[in-house]
Amino acid sequence: MTTPPAAPKRATIGFVISLIAGILILINALMWFALRSIIGGLTPSVPGIIEAGAIAEAMITLLGAAGLIFAIIVLVGAWLIYSPGKETIGGVLVLIFSILSIVTGGGFFLGLILGIVGGALGIAKK
Repeated sequence: MTTPPAAPKRATIGFVISLIAGILILINALMWFALRSIIGGLTPSVPGIIEAGAIAEAMITLLGAAGLIFAIIVLVGAWLIYSPGKETIGGVLVLIFSILSIVTGGGFFLGLILGIVGGALGIAKK
């Protein structure tokens, strides 16, 4: 009788922390889009501010889009951390894009901190 092969060791703690970081960064990006909608609804009612409102809407949309991209890459990195043999690349992705997310608010800064910790744990395969 042969014994079944052992299940591959997974970096579960790094995965969970990175997943939470990605979700927080995603929520932060969605907040930027909500803010854009609010500003878009207010600018037509204020005379003489339409041009400034359009510029603000464009900048906020750009921040929201960047945050959305960062969040998706952090979530993909978290998934890679959970995949045996791909922990290092996943940890590096989470680490880099969590740090880049500071431009968009970093998932209320808690996502930034959790992303750094989760990425480091992913690289350490913990």
